Amino acid sequence: MNTEVPFEEVENFDDIDTRVSAVGCLFPNIIGVNENTIEWCPNNEPPSTDEYSAWLWVIKPSLGTEILEKCDDELSKLIRAYDSDSMESWFEYIST
Repeated sequence: MNTEVPFEEVENFDDIDTRVSAVGCLFPNIIGVNENTIEWCPNNEPPSTDEYSAWLWVIKPSLGTEILEKCDDELSKLIRAYDSDSMESWFEYIST
């Protein structure tokens, strides 16, 4: 399993900060952003299904629909908010 991905392989790179910040709200410190790469640093050993799903979504958000089938309610809400361009509402929801 690749835990470090070059920026040029990340989908929708222009939105990477939003996805990394959002995932950090659910799973603190599992995504590291380096000079030219993004790195997965799961908190659990072995990584939880949701940590893995969040990592996949950050680097490849086009997999959102497939990931929804495997993730918990909070990660599902995040993916749905991103897909519907409702991230501002999601950040308000998660901060309460």
